[in-house]
Amino acid sequence: MLRRLQIPLTLTWLTVLFVVPMPLIVLLSNGLSPLYASSALGIQAGVIAYSWMLTAVVLSTRPHWLDRLIGLPNIYMIHGILSLGAIALAFMHRTVLPSSGIIALTGNTAFWIFVGVGVWSMVFMAGWLTTRVPLLGRIKRFLERVFRHEFSVWLHRLNLLAVMLIFIHVQLIDIVNTIRPFMIAFDAFALLAAVLYIRSKLMQAFAARKGTVESSEIIAPGVLQLDIHVPSQRGSWEVGDFVFIRFPEIKGLREYHPFSIVSLPHRDARLRFAIRGDGDFTKSLVNMVKEGSVVEVLPPFGRYRRFLDERGDNRPIVIFAGGIGVTPLVPVALAYEDSGRPIRFLYTARTEDQLLYADELERWSLQEHCDLMLQAGRFTPDELSSAMLPNAVYLIGGPAPMLRSTRRLLVSQGVRADDICYEPFTW
Repeated sequence: MLRRLQIPLTLTWLTVLFVVPMPLIVLLSNGLSPLYASSALGIQAGVIAYSWMLTAVVLSTRPHWLDRLIGLPNIYMIHGILSLGAIALAFMHRTVLPSSGIIALTGNTAFWIFVGVGVWSMVFMAGWLTTRVPLLGRIKRFLERVFRHEFSVWLHRLNLLAVMLIFIHVQLIDIVNTIRPFMIAFDAFALLAAVLYIRSKLMQAFAARKGTVESSEIIAPGVLQLDIHVPSQRGSWEVGDFVFIRFPEIKGLREYHPFSIVSLPHRDARLRFAIRGDGDFTKSLVNMVKEGSVVEVLPPFGRYRRFLDERGDNRPIVIFAGGIGVTPLVPVALAYEDSGRPIRFLYTARTEDQLLYADELERWSLQEHCDLMLQAGRFTPDELSSAMLPNAVYLIGGPAPMLRSTRRLLVSQGVRADDICYEPFTW
């Protein structure tokens, strides 16, 4: 039987894969001349590819309501798989239905833009792939030294150009542009996607909350603690949330980047982040961001608190954290310390001086029902297994290999996948 998160996630998949393209396919099939019956499959493949790419564009705006429903990592996954599926169907379309002239020019140009951006995304955004294939991981690290975060963001916007080219491409094809009901629906879909995309950009421009940097300090090797004062953000996030922030007055830091919030959502308006310098954006923060620097913050994302609340208020909580992945989990543990729920927190880092907020966690562990294990070096599978609690729910934060191995261990020990929550920033 489908459970809490699985129901909305399954419905989302069914909607984007079948419900969205279905009206276009039905209208096309009903209006297509029998003379072109042999070309119908290729035409339908192109229509589905276009509807999936439009949906991917809409998902790239990170709809906040959908994040609270299924989580942003799942949105990223759907976005990525839809894009790859659209490329595959577009390849089939152009193979089955060769064209010429401006029709071929618009279609082929859009196709190769999609392919190029898709390959780039597989290297930079598909964490499940680059963490499994060492060569791709090395290529990614090399490219990150050459191309800045802002370049990658702008490169992805070429997808908008490709979508517009496909729109023109379809308008030029006599076989389909004479099917009036189909063209009305086709244009309406394109217009709706454009409206939703423009709306999201206007919201970013006008609804972003402005603040200033209060302080910044190195709290561990390679880790910067950043305190930001955002008056309008006062207590408006949930424990475990993350936000996208940017520094509009600092070159190289003007595109939004996600960071987990370490501070609790109390009445003060201070957001605290612990940021490890991995990419060009995060490394630049140390030298370029100063006290008083202007910052813009988008509304928060995240599902840790909702995940816990959806599974009852009396089940034990077990937290597995590794390295910088501890940042969203510290406030979760602190927020639930008085809930009466047994909480077990296992936290590991490579070295002892990389254990973030160890003193705060030590004080937290003095509370009744709060159990803490800090360790330099990885926990063994036996240590993780012995930390499990009956009928518990599990939160995981850390590098991708740790997320996979810990989840695999938990499932092998009989934990339902629906009782495990983690939120990577890649798909």
